[in-house]
Amino acid sequence: MPSSIAAKGRAGQMVADLDMDASGGEGWGEDAELHLDEDGFMDAQEGLGDEGAIGKEEGEGWDVEEDLDLPPELDVPSVGGGGTEGEGFFVPPTKGTSPTQMWCNNSQLAVDHILAGSFETAMRLLHDQVGVVQFGPYKQLFMQNLSRGRTCYLGLPSLPYLHSYPLRNWKDSGAKGGLPAVGLRLSDLISRLQQGYQLTTAGRFEEAVDRFRAILLSVPLLVVDNKQEIAEAQQLITICKEYIIGLTMETERKKLPKDSLDQQKRLCEMAAYFTHCSLQPVHMVLVLRTALNLFFKLRNFKTAAGFARRLLELGPKPEVAQQTRKILAACEKSLTDAHQLNYDPHNPFDICAASFTPLYRGRPVEKCPLSGACYCPKYKGEVCRVTQVTEIGKDVIGLRVSPLQSLSHPCCLLKIIRLTSMLLLVKTSFPWSMVAAGRDRVRPRIQAKSTWNSLKTSVHEYASALT
Repeated sequence: MPSSIAAKGRAGQMVADLDMDASGGEGWGEDAELHLDEDGFMDAQEGLGDEGAIGKEEGEGWDVEEDLDLPPELDVPSVGGGGTEGEGFFVPPTKGTSPTQMWCNNSQLAVDHILAGSFETAMRLLHDQVGVVQFGPYKQLFMQNLSRGRTCYLGLPSLPYLHSYPLRNWKDSGAKGGLPAVGLRLSDLISRLQQGYQLTTAGRFEEAVDRFRAILLSVPLLVVDNKQEIAEAQQLITICKEYIIGLTMETERKKLPKDSLDQQKRLCEMAAYFTHCSLQPVHMVLVLRTALNLFFKLRNFKTAAGFARRLLELGPKPEVAQQTRKILAACEKSLTDAHQLNYDPHNPFDICAASFTPLYRGRPVEKCPLSGACYCPKYKGEVCRVTQVTEIGKDVIGLRVSPLQSLSHPCCLLKIIRLTSMLLLVKTSFPWSMVAAGRDRVRPRIQAKSTWNSLKTSVHEYASALT
């Protein structure tokens, strides 16, 4: 008993005489303390010292670019920025596509891009389609068409003007299929053509050339709806080309001297070439009378008689017809030419619009991609004398004045499908692997191959003309 009491006394002396509520010193660290929030929980990474912060942020080893140049319309203010707690923020709507941009997206016609104000893409289309390389003469036409592309109206006196964009297909365009209303029409150019005819009749050749050239340059800025109008637009280009070449040649002829025999022969040649331009009958009568008088004075009676007959076929005025018959009677007494000229009325030819010389059939020819004017090969790469804006001999897509000329149009796709079906029919209906032994088998084989080649060529030419 005394020994057990003594043992307890020794044990009691060995127990630390410290308060149980005392906190540990700095040597224990923060691991001895457990911090709880109001709900009795805390994040596991909190209170783990410096190692607990590893993984919370990207280190320098990651090439993460934080400073990006973003569009200002994407900036969204933070929730707590500038307002009281719990207050919402305004997100502006995303900027949509403008009507003018939709016009450019929906059309491959140059005038639609001009009306939208996209001159750069319009110039690119004119360059690819008709070979335009000089856009100076087009400046006024571009500005005139741009002014027709939108209207302005005043909403309130304190607000700026508002714009509206009239459409030509507003009935069936939908939300994003609109195309601009075009102010220039084919009928307007035809009425201007009459003014050119009047200037030609009055002998004001330089003014008439400017009028015809302005009409010609305006044709690529048309929008037509059917194949007939497409053909009329192309015919309008041909008419302007013929008058520009003929009147320019006549203007140059009048400037040439006429002292020597060679100079007189050159004057007669140019007058004869003028009679091969496609002109209106009233103008052709005047051209033939000029050529008839010059050749009669040069004593080339045989050629002069041909001009007289052509003149009488046009049915001129009675006094003109009477005088022409007298000249014809005098020429028939001696159907000879005193001088040989570079002119063959029986051999078809085109007129070089630069040198005013004949380009007889079979000779190499370079053409203007817009007007179709013919040139000698040495003029390839130069600016066309007729249009003054296009490059001679340039490879182009072709004139585009209607959506019907696009390959994606249903009518064009249907025609290509029909031609392709005919190709497949010819290919599958004839035994191509058959070895022809007799003449009866050789002939249909040759005919079938000829049909196959012609159809295949038609498909390729039609597809290439549209694309």
